[in-house]
Amino acid sequence: MIKLVLTDLDGTLTEDRGIYKVSLDAIKYLRLLEERGIKVALVSGNSYPVLRGLHNYLGFSGGVVAENGCVVFYKQKIRVCKPMDRQILEEFREKFKLKDSWQNDYRECDFGFTPPDITEEMIKWAEEKGLYINSSGYALHIAFKPAGKMVGVRKLIELHGVKKEEVIGIGDSLTDLDMFKEVGIKVAVGNAEEELKKEADIILNLKSGEGVKELVTMILEGKLNGRNR
Repeated sequence: MIKLVLTDLDGTLTEDRGIYKVSLDAIKYLRLLEERGIKVALVSGNSYPVLRGLHNYLGFSGGVVAENGCVVFYKQKIRVCKPMDRQILEEFREKFKLKDSWQNDYRECDFGFTPPDITEEMIKWAEEKGLYINSSGYALHIAFKPAGKMVGVRKLIELHGVKKEEVIGIGDSLTDLDMFKEVGIKVAVGNAEEELKKEADIILNLKSGEGVKELVTMILEGKLNGRNR
């Protein structure tokens, strides 16, 4: 029995990848799950204030995993990762000629930069500093290890007291591979990155928010048995 649905935000709950408009139809359908006692949580690289506000206004009750797993909220706020060293941020920004994400003013542990492309030099530098580095396709993210959506998702599931097999995770980008490691049913929207699709139990036919509607319909109609490739 499904008790918790974890959904990424950008590219999943939006109208399309690269578009920052939340799909109103997707929200409407996710609220149907809430009405039936299935909690919905937001899991994203976005900052905590952004996700907490969306969570409340969209009518969800499952909590949030913000900053790529570093900050968790379910009834209380929990910081899972070590706060970032501002000197390291400045060094990273200057060394690789990057621009700050506008959300960096509101972040504690995981910080975002553009352009979102990762180089081998960046990976080597991050390893030397003990940093997690990843790209959502929208921004480049760094945080002290351990980090990644899996650490926050693991904590959120623990707070809910549910089993892994009772949890669904849906996403579109490579950062969602971390979330997939902690959930029972892994779902990729139709326009997800190919590497994510390879790890998914279910690949939806429709893109982004339309795919979320498709998934909710499957849940409500009891059609989640087996792989749906």
